[in-house]
Amino acid sequence: MKAKDEKMPLWTLPNRLSVIRILFIPLIIIFIEKGFFFTDSLLFIIAGITDGLDGFMARRLSLGSKFGVHLDSIADKLLVSSVLIALTYYRLVPLWVTIILVGREFIISGLRSFYAMEGIAIYPSFPGKLKTTLQIVGISCVLFHPRLQEAGLYIIYAALFFSIFSAGHYVLAIFRSQPPEEQETSSSEHTGLENKD
Repeated sequence: MKAKDEKMPLWTLPNRLSVIRILFIPLIIIFIEKGFFFTDSLLFIIAGITDGLDGFMARRLSLGSKFGVHLDSIADKLLVSSVLIALTYYRLVPLWVTIILVGREFIISGLRSFYAMEGIAIYPSFPGKLKTTLQIVGISCVLFHPRLQEAGLYIIYAALFFSIFSAGHYVLAIFRSQPPEEQETSSSEHTGLENKD
């Protein structure tokens, strides 16, 4: 969790890659509808590569920014959530898995937006990035070939585990980000309630 002031051009190369990833989404959904799963898997893999590439370029070329972090996160969530919903519609991924994965993204995104208004940026954690990587690999396997669908599902289940784990990590990071005076106030209020009882 970090809060810092950054001045960086809006449309850096990493940010453009994130936008390209978003633009891939309608194409992938259309190809899933048409049953062109092999083409879908290639597009999805390329989109997944841009996810790692934009982060690498941001670090390597010192082009990281708060906007870039949030844009990258939004692109990841839109890509994975859209494809998961489409695969669930075609009964290739269980509904309950998609509900948990997509629901978690909405909750964490909401928390990020709320704390962003307070001037606090919640940066992706390692478990969160690992979750995204596993989702991309698992979905790619499901799309690539029927023989890989079972293996892909197991990888998605692993992503589900890290999704829940990283959500707990974010919540803990948010709690720790409270200023000391706020934590003391919360503690004193809690103590006061206990004394009244």
